[in-house]
Amino acid sequence: MFIIRQESHAMQEAVSCVEVAKHSRIPIVINDRVDIAMACGADGVHLGQSDLPARQARMLLGSDKIIGVSCQTLEQVQKAYEDGADYVGSGAVFPTTTKKINSAIGLEHLYALCRGSPLPVVAIGGINASNVKEVLRERPSTLHGVAVISALFDQPDVCKATQELAEIISDVFNS
Repeated sequence: MFIIRQESHAMQEAVSCVEVAKHSRIPIVINDRVDIAMACGADGVHLGQSDLPARQARMLLGSDKIIGVSCQTLEQVQKAYEDGADYVGSGAVFPTTTKKINSAIGLEHLYALCRGSPLPVVAIGGINASNVKEVLRERPSTLHGVAVISALFDQPDVCKATQELAEIISDVFNS
């Protein structure tokens, strides 16, 4: 799954990514913007706590689209579940430069959310090649993966960084 960041050229980026991803069968999930997800034919949307509620996003997008919600508490996880989300993104696990508000929840809090979640959980925030093994070490049954931005897009060679991170993650899941 690939999530598009919210930026000034988001619609053009989203359309381009959707076109490329169709050939690779990679789901495209738009960050925060239900309108762009709908307009470009993305596979879904990832919503923050201050975005459109998942229940309303589900009514707009329909049952066949992916909806994820960022959650830092079990109460938020339960609400996301009740509102029809497909997964939760939990974090930031580590400090990150991607978000303006930057409070890390840490690994133990991530694992507690995983243990209490009825939905698949994706760890987010500050995850990179040097710490991804640590994030995935305990692997509660609901921890389905990680989401990264800076780990790839802040690197001089995005392709190489993607390949290296994918190899590390594959090794963890196949060990």
